[in-house]
Amino acid sequence: MKFTVRSWALLALSLGVLAACVPQSNPNNQPDVTLSASQTYLPSQTGVQWTYLPQDAAPNDPPYRLTVLGPAPFGDQIAVKYRFAGRGVQKDYYRQITTAGVRLLGYEDTVSTAVTRFNPPMLEYPPQAQIVAGARWGGTTAVESTIYPPNARPQVIYKETIEYNYRILGKEKVRVRAGEFEVFRVQFEAKGSGGAADSREVWFVPGIGEIRTKEGFVLAARNFG
Repeated sequence: MKFTVRSWALLALSLGVLAACVPQSNPNNQPDVTLSASQTYLPSQTGVQWTYLPQDAAPNDPPYRLTVLGPAPFGDQIAVKYRFAGRGVQKDYYRQITTAGVRLLGYEDTVSTAVTRFNPPMLEYPPQAQIVAGARWGGTTAVESTIYPPNARPQVIYKETIEYNYRILGKEKVRVRAGEFEVFRVQFEAKGSGGAADSREVWFVPGIGEIRTKEGFVLAARNFG
């Protein structure tokens, strides 16, 4: 399949929301969810929620929210289900979080009925001990998106092989709507077999998640300490 601008936009959106994870305390400064001692990397505890806004949004603009819904099946595997919703968007992301790192199996788009799969799963973050300045990781994965329209046969709408790479540029303090954080600046690059390429920067904090996502969304609030 030709790697079109439209298909690349679909891929870029799927990679961006680790669509992800960003937090601040609630208005009363009392966390709604108490994380267990094991939640030191990317929080995956049911009920955890992050709130995002585009970087240039006004404070009262409608937000996006990422919520952990808990373990759920995706194909023949069990993963943690993260729901990203807001402004007419609803996507469910399926991640496996182990000592080997954070892997994205795929996601479901409720609005379009599309299901996107990564084979093998995309390594979004390596083992926690490897999150240091200068670290690199990546791989190659086949991406396939299939729509499931009501009363019709499924249809593959996108199929491509991509090569992706991450690199930690360094560590620095940043201030966003949610406050001040010492983040790892992570450079993300991807290239499709058709030649299209993308490059973005993410800000990540272990135990919290992404302070700035690939799309440029920034942390506005969180319901855990």
